[in-house]
Amino acid sequence: MIEREVIIQSGDIKLKGILCLPDGDGPFPVLLYVSGSGPIDRNENIPGLPLNNSKIIAHHLAQQDIGSLRYDKRGVGDSGGDFYSASHSDLVDDAVACTQFLQRQSFTETEKIFVAGHSEGTIIATQVAIRQQNIAGIILLTPFCDEMESMLMKQAQHLKNMIMGRKGLKALPLKFMTFLFDPTKAQNKLINRIKESNKPFIRSLGLQKLPANWFRELFVLDVKQKYRQSNVPALLIGGSKDVQCDPCDVVKIENIYGGLAEAHIVEDMSHLLRKEEEEPTVFNYRVQLKQTIMPEVLELIDAWLQLQLRDKD
Repeated sequence: MIEREVIIQSGDIKLKGILCLPDGDGPFPVLLYVSGSGPIDRNENIPGLPLNNSKIIAHHLAQQDIGSLRYDKRGVGDSGGDFYSASHSDLVDDAVACTQFLQRQSFTETEKIFVAGHSEGTIIATQVAIRQQNIAGIILLTPFCDEMESMLMKQAQHLKNMIMGRKGLKALPLKFMTFLFDPTKAQNKLINRIKESNKPFIRSLGLQKLPANWFRELFVLDVKQKYRQSNVPALLIGGSKDVQCDPCDVVKIENIYGGLAEAHIVEDMSHLLRKEEEEPTVFNYRVQLKQTIMPEVLELIDAWLQLQLRDKD
């Protein structure tokens, strides 16, 4: 396995990424990995939440003689640009630029380029397949097809239910704060602030920066229509204990998808692609990070990729 840093030009922004290639001369099938939402780096890490999902998958694929590219989002890590003023379409443009970069490389089998996305990355991967020719297939890890505003309200309600459902004296202060500051009311207020603003970003509670451009685009994005427009083979993998993207959406996407879709819901898997043995809750994320990606995910990816590659030969 060989890894080397590369620069990808996306408009006037320079993105930094890592190529992970099998040892040998190639050419190889290659997969582009698109991370989920937030200021996430090339290894799909964010402060306080070091997932390393893209790195784990890249190293695994290299052992199967498949190359990969993962990259820092604009404004994150070593990439140029400003993450908080970026829109969703900017992030799609960046992924398209990465795909075009791969298509120009001598190590790439140009008819065997795949795009994988996690969470928000799933709808970005879908749009790359719509815009870019010769994409061999896409892999959607914990995808969604609900409207963004609805998802945000459901997540706030789920957070409220989790807090109020906790037991013991230690839970009382948190329950009291939740009673005073209802997460669903706060979320609704924040959504309205974003809609009414025309600024590229806003601050929540006067401190945390939020990418308002990004939110406003996703509020009006017809996600289902994007799935209908895509006509490349797709592997859909959801988790039965995902509290951020409803696992039921996996079946919904399979039913509306424009191309050939293969769908799986992995039992006891969370949004982080880790095993969750308890009741699903975001409060267990730090415990889950002590594990690696569930082997079922890698096995499903392997089997599907080998099937697609055989069809291309």
